[in-house]
Amino acid sequence: MGTKILDFLVHGGHQYEFFKNNAEFYCMGVNGELHTHESLGRPRQNNVNFITKESLKDISPDIIMIRAGLKYDSYLDLIKKGVKPIAVVQTHTPFRIPDWCKTVVWNSRVSMEKFKKDMSDKKHYHIIHGFDPDEFRPLKIEKNKRILSSFSLFKQRGEFLGYPAWKLVSDQTKICDVIGHGNEEVSSNIGVFSYPKLVDIYNSYSGYLNTTTHSAMPRSRAEAMMVGLPIITTSNYDTPFYFKDKVNSLIANDPEEMIKSIRLLLSSNKLQEDLSLAGRETAIKYFNIKTYLEKWKNVLI
Repeated sequence: MGTKILDFLVHGGHQYEFFKNNAEFYCMGVNGELHTHESLGRPRQNNVNFITKESLKDISPDIIMIRAGLKYDSYLDLIKKGVKPIAVVQTHTPFRIPDWCKTVVWNSRVSMEKFKKDMSDKKHYHIIHGFDPDEFRPLKIEKNKRILSSFSLFKQRGEFLGYPAWKLVSDQTKICDVIGHGNEEVSSNIGVFSYPKLVDIYNSYSGYLNTTTHSAMPRSRAEAMMVGLPIITTSNYDTPFYFKDKVNSLIANDPEEMIKSIRLLLSSNKLQEDLSLAGRETAIKYFNIKTYLEKWKNVLI
């Protein structure tokens, strides 16, 4: 592992997969604070070292990751020494990427095509999420005939995540649950779960509901799809590339459609089985850890 990469913890789930790249990682908070594997929310790989900004003087990284929320100007000395900066955009609109960063990795193909014309001096890559099918796998667990969603700060982020629509659906069906951080105000929030317990939670539900209106490509949909959980989702940004109505998912863009889709799904074991199998096949095709790491390899060289 010759390449040393300095990174900043902003998205534990994504970075758990990112840290599977063949490199040595040195990770801290965006303000230079110390983190632990509990902060990551995933098991810590042996090639991941949690550090503080003070201990950075003992490390000579080859690459620095530029992520949302990072005060990157304070790392200009590293850039001047030849450390390669790579920006990662995981939202529907990009944060301000510094002029000296010439490489940008986008989670969303639609967002990349929309904004890259304003950054013509940079090289752009599209890398979607990647999961290990042996980790995020179907389990023979009895389904609870309930519908799961995964959002953090769900109520506070409101329309952006489709909370008003979800609330209407939840009030009418009485079978919707939410997992995620900062959801104390949501009465049906069941807690925060990380891998591997997260796989058990996904497998215990009968369907997954995504209500987002402005999300580039939520990670949780791909996770749920990989374990074979039938998906009901709004269609925006990159959704049409991966989710096909009544083929590997159900498309529903308003509360009435969502309720109809939930009732349709729960009324048919065959539909559940068909969407489960087709969804996992789709996830293995598009969200496979092997493809993900191969694409990152081309960026990190």
